[in-house]
Amino acid sequence: MAEEPLPMALVEQIRQELLREYPEMEGAEMVITPCRPSPASDVAAKVGWPTAGEAVETHHIITLRKDVPAEDGVTIPLILRVTVDAQGRILKERRGR
Repeated sequence: MAEEPLPMALVEQIRQELLREYPEMEGAEMVITPCRPSPASDVAAKVGWPTAGEAVETHHIITLRKDVPAEDGVTIPLILRVTVDAQGRILKERRGR
């Protein structure tokens, strides 16, 4: 089964939403990676998620990365990773420095 890419209009909408919250990420490199969530079957059964044989919605991980110089001249990587669903809803955010 081929992964459906996110429409560019939706990607741009997500990017604008992230830049409103994290303006320091302006000009950051963006990478989009499809992923399929695979919860443990017992956990999936408890919360009503599809199990192994059922279709699972594809999520996408959007990574924004930017290198910024510190006061002492050292380059610091800023990384923001968000997991979004096919509708562009942000499900999870992780930020690293």
